[in-house]
Formats: sequence, C-alpha cells, structure tokens
Amino acid sequence: MLLISFSRKCRVSRKATSGADDPRTRPHGKFDVKGSSGVKIHALFPGQGSQVPGMGRSLARAYPEADACFDEASRVLGTDMRTLCWSAAPQVLAATENTQPALLTVAVAAWRAARSQGVEPTSAAGHSVGALAALVAAERLDFAAALRLAALRGRLMASAPGQGAMVAVMAHSERKRIDALMTAGRHDLDLAGDNSPRQLVFSGEAPKVDRFVSELGASAQKLRVSHAFHSRLMRPVAERWEEAVAQAPLVDGTVPVGLISTGRYNTDTGQIRSDLYEALCAPVRWRELMQALLAEDFGPALVGFGPAKALNGMLRHLPDAPKVIAADTQVGIESLTSSVGAAA
Repeated sequence: MLLISFSRKCRVSRKATSGADDPRTRPHGKFDVKGSSGVKIHALFPGQGSQVPGMGRSLARAYPEADACFDEASRVLGTDMRTLCWSAAPQVLAATENTQPALLTVAVAAWRAARSQGVEPTSAAGHSVGALAALVAAERLDFAAALRLAALRGRLMASAPGQGAMVAVMAHSERKRIDALMTAGRHDLDLAGDNSPRQLVFSGEAPKVDRFVSELGASAQKLRVSHAFHSRLMRPVAERWEEAVAQAPLVDGTVPVGLISTGRYNTDTGQIRSDLYEALCAPVRWRELMQALLAEDFGPALVGFGPAKALNGMLRHLPDAPKVIAADTQVGIESLTSSVGAAA
C-alpha cells in the first residue's frame, strides 16, 4: 500500500515554491505544442457552482465516448448519474456530495468526446474539484479513481462541522482589492479563491462572513454553499482526505498540470499529489494559473470542458485574455475542432 505523509495542518495558505530552475515547474514557462498531429489546446475544467440541470445530455447522445462516462460513473458510484445530472431537482444537484462527482462526470465526458475528435492537451487545470478532471485529461489518474475521490471529497466537505459561509467580492481596482483583503483579515476570514484581478472569494464562520458583507456592501455577495470551503474550517476532515490522496493511483506523465494551491504548472507527481491534498484548505489560485498561460506567446486555445460560463467570467478580467471556448455540447466540440484545427 502506498503511504505518503503530508503536513497534517492542511495549510490555509502557502507561498508558491520557487522551482524556477526545475523544468517540471512552469510558473510562466512555455508549453510543448509540438510532436503531435492532434489539435493542441489548454484544457480547463470548472468547479462547484458551475453545475446546471441537464448538463452533459447532448454530449452523451452525440458521442459514444461521452455516454460511456455516464455508464462508468453510475457503475463505480452506485448512482444513476444520468438521472442526477439531467433530471434531479436543482437543489439535489447542488448538494456538495452530489455536485462534485456530477461535475467530474460531465467534464470527463466532454473531454473524451473532444479527444475522440483529435483534441490533445498542452496543459490541464481545473478549478477546485475540477482539478480531478484535469488529472484524468493529463492521464495522471484513471477515471474510476477520480470518481471515488470526487465522491469522497464531496461527502467530507459536506460533513465538516461548524456553521461556515463564503462570500465573493468584486474589486474593480487594485486599491479595492487590497482593501478587501485587509478587511477580510480584520474579520478573521480566509482567502478561499483568487479567481481574477477583480474577484476574490473568502471563507469563514457564518457570523463573521455576515459582518464582513455588511461592511463591504454591494461589492460583496454571499455564495449559496453549505460550508466554508478552501479554509481552515475544512481541517476536521483533512486527515481522512489525506489518507485517500496518499493512496490515489497517480502515475507519472509529461502534460503540465495546474496546481491550484500554488498557482503554478507542474509535471512532478509528488507535487501534484501534495497539491491535491493541500487544496482542501488552501485558496484556489486561479488568477495565477491563467496568468501563466497568458504569459506565453499565445498559441493553443483555452477550452473549457463541462459548463464553462464561470471560467469565461473569471478570465475576462485579465488583460488581453482570449475567450474560453466552451466544449460542453456537440456544436461546441465541432466548432472547436474546425476553428482551432484550421488555425493550427
């Protein structure tokens, strides 16, 4: 049995390791786009909050590869994933223990549909639980193992004790961004997500979040979630998650994977495993991951697999950022392969 030891503190925040001389780490490095005749793209996968009833249905009807994902997910988890994703009540789908495996299923279904049309990843990154889909796309983790991890992660996060809450803040200037960070600190909140230059997310005890929202006013919006995700309030369930991550059958590979707790791309399996654990309590550093992609002389398109609306919303706040191509329907995948393939 594979046993790997992590810090049991499940750190709330951590600085990016330097890694500047390590070729496996790409803070703002080049990504390999050569050596293949396939359509090369940067694969992006959404996180919780992106789910919509009916997601993945058109893909499953159009692509056998996508349909097979729903079969496999239903078999592995003992749940009818078609019913959950396509016809369950919105509040049922939105429950954390349901949302996480459902989003993973749809994201991988979209990815496999696109892959069947010749699409290949130059890099892969996922927001929060989307990190598991990124590992599947990068061929670092098999789909069945990712499903089990997503289901466990959802159950653990939903079962965390305490009354937690989350709030998103729109900061329309650097000054307002700094003010939001300082105000959150005064209210004893944790940074849960650095999504873009204009959007920050904070987590903490519900009364503290309420006072923070009252102080900031219209720029702060409470999120409809049951707990304070990506914060110290996840520590009570961190040990069980650590055990699962330590035993996850990750394999070596060459496709850079976005590490959401550091905001860096890496191919090192040990670093990827550590990030998978740390991200339970650490903030999602999505802004830094997207800046790493945009820092190169832009080549491969950014493509969102699964419901991609939120991914586009976060990216548009970065200067000169291209739009994320949504590959969540047959039309979207056909458009992707025709437009990107023609430009390659």
